Amino acid sequence: MAKNEYVSITSPKGMAIYPWLNTPDTKFNPAGEYKVNLAVEASEATPLTEKIDEAFEQAKSLIPEGKKVKEADLPYFDELDDDQQKTGRVVFKFKMKAEVKTKDGRTLEMQPRLFDASGSLITNAKSESIWGGSILRVSADLIPFYVAAVGAGVSIRMKAVQVIELVTGKGADASSYGFDETEGYSAPSQGEENTDFNDDEDF
Repeated sequence: MAKNEYVSITSPKGMAIYPWLNTPDTKFNPAGEYKVNLAVEASEATPLTEKIDEAFEQAKSLIPEGKKVKEADLPYFDELDDDQQKTGRVVFKFKMKAEVKTKDGRTLEMQPRLFDASGSLITNAKSESIWGGSILRVSADLIPFYVAAVGAGVSIRMKAVQVIELVTGKGADASSYGFDETEGYSAPSQGEENTDFNDDEDF
């Protein structure tokens, strides 16, 4: 693989976990970073994990001769539940720097391009925040690397995101938090009086 000739991939549909797609996360990097973990059904994840594994082999070839072989963590892992059992999903870690410095000293601001389910560009990316639970596809490049501190590895550099199903702060429903419908208390509809409360009762 020649320099800057990276493998481009498009993920299967998956569920967003802790997405930072409308604005960058600056908690650990003041320059900011866009990112999302995407949980994909294991049955659909294999073509992508195979491409990452191939890029990882390329990364290992970047280790200088005579250096001890050191390997960074792969950018995907099997999702585990609270009992440390596999859930049947594979989680992929996508990232993009919010700022990139060029060789001539310029600073370029970066941002993933966001598209809706029909493929139309979302022109106002900050109008509706993309929350966890949204169903997405992600376009990215696989970047093999070698850094002495962490070893050989692969990063998945995000380029664009297609929003298939949007969950926002305003629109999140019970299912996006893991709640199933069950028998029990039913809240009154908006404008409906709650007749269970007695104004005349002394407390």
